[in-house]
Amino acid sequence: MRANRTAALIVSLLVVFGALVTGAAAVSALTYPTDATLTVNDPTPSCGQTVQVVGTGFLPNTEVTVSIGGKTVGTAMTDADGNFTFPYTLPTPCDAGEQIIRATDGTNTLLVSISVSSTTETTATPTTVATGSLPVTGSSGTTMHLVQAGILMVAGGGILLLATRKRRQTTTA
Repeated sequence: MRANRTAALIVSLLVVFGALVTGAAAVSALTYPTDATLTVNDPTPSCGQTVQVVGTGFLPNTEVTVSIGGKTVGTAMTDADGNFTFPYTLPTPCDAGEQIIRATDGTNTLLVSISVSSTTETTATPTTVATGSLPVTGSSGTTMHLVQAGILMVAGGGILLLATRKRRQTTTA
């Protein structure tokens, strides 16, 4: 009789725990915009020219680190909508050729390529756009099914343990 009460108590506790875990996971999932972009106003700048690096869709009110050619050149703060502008003046002299501009807020990392000319001429060309997507946070439906299956397995193991103990007690008596 006592074993039945103990088994019922264990199963009840596991069911309550499973309901709490399922409810907490559903509340904690966050949704972010799915499209972040990184653009430059001139994809073919010259040495000494200022390039405007513009990001949209990053995390709101977050510091974004901007690097060029693997070297950090500064930071910018995003606004409440996740947008920022970072002016970068190419040094004189500078390395001619393709260079990669990288912007990251720790969650989103986007790259855009510029083709630097060593001459001091400036030319107006269309804006280059790089697009990306933010990772999905929170739990998926599959995760919750695995948690629930684990809870059921633990409950089943507890019931088998109690049944085995009861059988041992009756055989020794």
